[in-house]
Amino acid sequence: MRISSKKNMMRAAIIRKFNEPISVENIPIPQPCEKDVLVRIRGSGLCGSDLHILDGQVPTVRLPYTPGHELAGEVAQIGSRVKEFSIGDHVISTIDVTCGACRFCLTGRSNLCKDLRRIGFELNGSHAEYAVVPANNLVKVADHVPFEKAAIIPDAVSCMLHAIKVQGKVKIGHKVILLGIGGLGMQGLQIAKLTGAEVYCTSRRDEKLKTALELGADVVINTNKQNLFAEVDKLTGGEGCDVVLDNIGTNESVGQALGLCCRGGKVIIVGFSEHKFSSDLYNLMIQEKEIIGTRASTKQDLIEAVRLVEQGKIHPYVSDTFSLEEIHEALDRLRKGKIMGRGVLLF
Repeated sequence: MRISSKKNMMRAAIIRKFNEPISVENIPIPQPCEKDVLVRIRGSGLCGSDLHILDGQVPTVRLPYTPGHELAGEVAQIGSRVKEFSIGDHVISTIDVTCGACRFCLTGRSNLCKDLRRIGFELNGSHAEYAVVPANNLVKVADHVPFEKAAIIPDAVSCMLHAIKVQGKVKIGHKVILLGIGGLGMQGLQIAKLTGAEVYCTSRRDEKLKTALELGADVVINTNKQNLFAEVDKLTGGEGCDVVLDNIGTNESVGQALGLCCRGGKVIIVGFSEHKFSSDLYNLMIQEKEIIGTRASTKQDLIEAVRLVEQGKIHPYVSDTFSLEEIHEALDRLRKGKIMGRGVLLF
């Protein structure tokens, strides 16, 4: 099936030069190959990675191209060999396009595929009215899930599920602290609570901490007003937390995370703002602490995240929505830290 209408063009955000404003242009609607699906985008999540790309910090991006890696929409057109989807299905997509044949893909760790390419990074993304996506990347979502909430499941929700459940192995009774409660942390908080953990959240902004309490946080700590280490000592009887999720990713935050971690505990590196950190190696070794990286998620993680959202066990937290024409304002607000949860472009 091909789209047949006078409108064979679409509006899309285009990056033509790094460190220059993104432009919104009319470009041809792409056509899917035999194993692809054309998705009519209804929601496209905004992420700090969009800013890294704009600033020329992602070396694999080739210009000009359309960013956006969190998408939700409706199937508009299907390739000749696609059987599992129908026109009008509500879908979201995994970010990674993987080979499916390497040892990582074959052992359930497709997020580590050596030949992966990413939608919205190496491939054109979803800050546009339409996007072509490999059918194998798509997951159906129940119609009752709003598109703006569905849009952030592929990254903000699914990645935190991978970090907490797969990498952190958080269990009932664990004490978990999220350093930095924002677009990722608001989702991770809900996931950690589902495991039965006791969850603490930090921020420098009272309005974020208020929202964290509304989403189920047991304790919140304003690091501008309270001594983080003293508060955690009181909460844990001096033992520290079983799992520390660092959503900040600076040299300072990694050091804090190790100091907050109990003997035998885990520090999960979720966000990154600096590429290097230093640590107290003796403390790390003698207390058998672990520093664990986490990257994106697998399709299985995404499927599980979708089911939790459909069942109402996780409520993707979207604080701001914008039209495509407002993308400059949206990215400016994101850069200035004025988006409290996750921002989404709506089409």
